[in-house]
Amino acid sequence: MTNEPLLLPEVKVIPNQNKRYWRRYYRLVKKVKKVYPMAKNARKIVLEYESQYDSFHRKRDRKKFAKGLEKQLLKEYEPLIRKMKMSEGRILIRLIDREVQLTSYQIIKEFRGGFSAFFWQSVARIFRQDLKSRYDPYGEDFLLEQIVLAIDRGEI
Repeated sequence: MTNEPLLLPEVKVIPNQNKRYWRRYYRLVKKVKKVYPMAKNARKIVLEYESQYDSFHRKRDRKKFAKGLEKQLLKEYEPLIRKMKMSEGRILIRLIDREVQLTSYQIIKEFRGGFSAFFWQSVARIFRQDLKSRYDPYGEDFLLEQIVLAIDRGEI
């Protein structure tokens, strides 16, 4: 017999929770699985188009480019976004901040301007959302972060 260490698989210890907790947890998992691909796609789009956007020297060209990009995104995602629940929209806003490292407000302000960002922030506030909210993986969004990591690892 050798003295080599025996490696055991990782075991997760989850505190005993009531039915209500697990029902809310699995509902959150379902919502995250629905909007997480959109947030990942948003990251790809912002990284791809940011360099093209910065290459334009005239403000008019930048506006034209951003307007075309907005139309393209609305054509692709508007049906999905219109059917979203408010809680799914809130999760999407958080996950976009996680993926892009910019709040939704900052993205709108960069591509469409300050007035447009202000307008959409005002609309979001009517629906009790906040485009300026930051993603906090160690605080308010801890559970969301754990779900996203589990999705990335293929556990969920």
